[in-house]
Amino acid sequence: MRTKDRPGFLDRAVQDVLEQTLADWQLVVVNDAGDPEQVTGVLDRYRHELGDRLTVVNNPVSHGMEAASNVGLANSRSEFVNVHDDDDTWQPRFLHETTGHLRDHPDELSVATRTLLVMERRQGPDWITYESFASWPELHAMHFVDFMRLNRMVPICLLYRRAVHDRIGPYAEDYRVIGDYVFHLRLLQAGPMGFIDHPLAHWHHRPAEVRDTTNANSMYALKGDHAEYDLRMRDQALKEWTNKNGLGLPLFISRELDQSTTQLEQRLDKMTRMLTELQGQLQATEEAAREACAANVARRAVRVARGYVTRAAGRITRRR
Repeated sequence: MRTKDRPGFLDRAVQDVLEQTLADWQLVVVNDAGDPEQVTGVLDRYRHELGDRLTVVNNPVSHGMEAASNVGLANSRSEFVNVHDDDDTWQPRFLHETTGHLRDHPDELSVATRTLLVMERRQGPDWITYESFASWPELHAMHFVDFMRLNRMVPICLLYRRAVHDRIGPYAEDYRVIGDYVFHLRLLQAGPMGFIDHPLAHWHHRPAEVRDTTNANSMYALKGDHAEYDLRMRDQALKEWTNKNGLGLPLFISRELDQSTTQLEQRLDKMTRMLTELQGQLQATEEAAREACAANVARRAVRVARGYVTRAAGRITRRR
């Protein structure tokens, strides 16, 4: 469990673990250069319930979320692993269902669950949920290809076999803020990932807290860093591929995409001109009907047609 100077979230997260219907777990709290007294103050409230299942590591210096994950791995011994950030939560049956799934599917390296995106805002000292909905509701399985454009899951929804690190290595500490994404790609590349298609994990969002660097989600407060490290990751992957396979295919794909984009723009220009001409014709027809004192029905029909064409032209223009 990664945490830093967020005792309120840490308290909620520890309660979350204690409420699991499966009690056979080890909790490693990695205090990533935060105030140790705050962490101790929270954990002392639950020492009796946690017992020897708790391990606490206080990092004197922070080297990023990915390094904190590796510290947690080094100080744990469990068969399965989940990175439980202090601000996210589980349903009580998360561990029961995910561990059961992996034991029933020995061919799978990991399993993810449906995730609810929970929107919350501050109200006094508390965080109040004002909306929740399914994250990526169109996904009903975890496929490698679906992760090429962006990361489609978060650590809270994932349980994986510890042994997988022997194959793909630790969390990538050189990719700050997107190390989880890099790990998910490597995990999916290594072998099949199961999926439990009902919500067992909650990904908490606080979009209004962009300037509160302690409580904000990194995807909001560090949006620029996310974009920069994502670009670095893709650039490195492309270099590795071209070093082995040459520049031919990327150059060909780039040229084809450029030509396809140009052709699409030309088609949109043509459709826009046609719609503009049609608008002019309808306007002339409407004026002629008005001058000829056409029936109300005819004028209404022209207005309806004109409105339809105007809306269609607007949609095409906005897509450009």
